[in-house]
Amino acid sequence: MTNATNNSRRQFLRNAGVLMATSALAANAIAAGQERVEKGRKEPPKPGDHFDVIVIGGGMAGLTAARDCALRGMKTLVLEARNRIGGRTFTSEYGGKHVELGGTWIHWSQGFVWNEVTRYGLGITESPGAAADTTAWITDGKLKSAPSMEIWPQIGKAMADYCNVDEAGGRTVFPRPYEPFLARDKVREWDRLSLMQRLEQMKISREMRDLLNVQLTINCHNDPSQGAFIDMLRWWSLGDYDMFLMFDKLARYKIAEGTGALAHAIIGDGDAQLLLSTPVKAVATQGGRSVVTTAKGDSYSAGAVICAVPQNVLSSIAFTPGLSAQKVKAAQAGHTGTGYKCYIHIKQKIGKWIGMAPYPSPITQMWTEQERDDGTLLVCFGPPGGLDQNDEEQVQLAVRQLIPGAEVVAVFGYEWTVDPYSKGTWCWYRPGMLSDSLEALRTAEGPIHFASADSANGWRGFIDGAIQSGVETAHNVFKQLNGGKA
Repeated sequence: MTNATNNSRRQFLRNAGVLMATSALAANAIAAGQERVEKGRKEPPKPGDHFDVIVIGGGMAGLTAARDCALRGMKTLVLEARNRIGGRTFTSEYGGKHVELGGTWIHWSQGFVWNEVTRYGLGITESPGAAADTTAWITDGKLKSAPSMEIWPQIGKAMADYCNVDEAGGRTVFPRPYEPFLARDKVREWDRLSLMQRLEQMKISREMRDLLNVQLTINCHNDPSQGAFIDMLRWWSLGDYDMFLMFDKLARYKIAEGTGALAHAIIGDGDAQLLLSTPVKAVATQGGRSVVTTAKGDSYSAGAVICAVPQNVLSSIAFTPGLSAQKVKAAQAGHTGTGYKCYIHIKQKIGKWIGMAPYPSPITQMWTEQERDDGTLLVCFGPPGGLDQNDEEQVQLAVRQLIPGAEVVAVFGYEWTVDPYSKGTWCWYRPGMLSDSLEALRTAEGPIHFASADSANGWRGFIDGAIQSGVETAHNVFKQLNGGKA
């Protein structure tokens, strides 16, 4: 068994080469982005240079905000801590095929990201296991298996009951999910409850409790007692109050050329300058002018700053004057998304398959990501500390709990929780955080603006939410710098 995890932060430092584009439009967009990245390396700005806008962070939110600012004629600089763009999206390669180490799936109902895919002519592909023929699961310590269309309707009904807190399927809590506080009183009512507290209210069988536990664990990417129930209602509403539609939106459709292709297309569209390998340590504002200082001690100034770092990283930057108490509290608490994602290559060909086990099992959920000539590549998710990917024996044992007799060839992934520029995976709030912190995390403080997938009003924690946040923030910055005129 080959284990690539212990090399993951070295082996996968840069985005993989982009697959051949599905259209001339896509090829040109990607090439423009790659040229922009190389230009940033060869012609970096000089310390002390002044810009209209400085964007801290080159993830999807930061790249979108920078592009839109630049296209509005603002002189824009992006400071990215890593030596690649994309943030918590990260396209790499295994066995000659693309794999997504971070954010992966999109859907046409996610309008912001779908607009970008269409804009740049990118293609779409699917994860086979998201529409699996066979489902395996562990309940009460026993492994069971059945055709997916026998068990998933039961899971769907249980999830519908779980979310039906108002005898309307949750619709009165989030009647319009892109407006999270439209029914503020109802949101507050359910925001204090954890995922497990809500599950404990239900009178269901042990088996169905275990199957729901799986969904809650993978969604919050943590112990479900840490995750807020209100975020499940939010996902449910964004998924059109239907289990099958929600699952399609969460884990089925991918960008054929990889998320790295989208990141390159965005940065290439406009003339924002880019500095890689440039962590920011401080932002000081005085007299309407902000000075951004890097870890190397270089400084750049701007009329406005867009801080586009994850919630769990926000407290690593020193702001003068300090941020609001609510922002600080949310940053210090952090969201719950601190589990793992990895890929496991097994010798066996198992077809379109999905397996799952309740918390605290080492593997929460895994499914067929690639059907290969030399076996099957599985994408695997679990809670914090659930699986030591460097321990070959532990990985083999964990996989065989769901696939008896499986022979593991390789395991690889990226350690998002130990990466200082992410400190976690996707965003899921803790109980009370939506009501107490979302609006504060979104609010500008003087010329300092904030953009992140972690504070989006719609698909928060997703690529779509990151792009939405970037678009909205760029508009607000332009309006501020343009004397209130949009």
